[in-house]
Amino acid sequence: RDRYQRRVHGKNRFRKHWNPCASQKGHVKTWFNQAPQKKQRRIRRMQKAKDVFPRPVSGPLRPVVMCPTQRYNHKPRYGKGFTIQEVKAAGLCVKYARTIGIGVDQRRKNHSEESLSRNTDRLKSYLEKLILYPLGKTNWKGEKNQMPKDVVQDTSQNGVARGLDSYKPSEEAPRVPTEVEKSRHIYNFLRKVQRDSKLIGVRIQRQQRKDEKAKAKAK
Repeated sequence: RDRYQRRVHGKNRFRKHWNPCASQKGHVKTWFNQAPQKKQRRIRRMQKAKDVFPRPVSGPLRPVVMCPTQRYNHKPRYGKGFTIQEVKAAGLCVKYARTIGIGVDQRRKNHSEESLSRNTDRLKSYLEKLILYPLGKTNWKGEKNQMPKDVVQDTSQNGVARGLDSYKPSEEAPRVPTEVEKSRHIYNFLRKVQRDSKLIGVRIQRQQRKDEKAKAKAK
């Protein structure tokens, strides 16, 4: 049996059709132009930076939002655009905000005061450092030497708005657990904290209904 298992099969089972005259021509894909395409992408990025100058190459300003799902909701990332409520809180209108390099997403909604205040402060800090040039009067393309030094240095998105690292939640430093923490049943404690945070609105409404019934009986 081992002799038959070690036998070399004489039939060639090739699945790739290298012959250009074969009926299944084109089933073999090659990437021999990978290195030239890398160079072309770099050249296009440089040309785009010259064309959009002094605007940032990274595009319009984006809001800072939290990733979805319970596993990643502590991790910040850039969103598609600011909500209409955030734009109005910063003292702008949607139509004008889009003309000065601010992305607006009409579908996104604010579900917490924290996100609203965070992105509103981001817009206000952006407006404080924003530099606007007159349209149709001066050609700024490729003329960095003719511009003031402070203007050239602040044309990048990083100099105008804070990065994602500044929005990450601060981590607690290592410490020795207290006696209360040592004697506490962690599973029951975490379950209680989750229930309290989830049912706080229901409990407030329940207490309000009880107070209203008590006032009605007193009358």
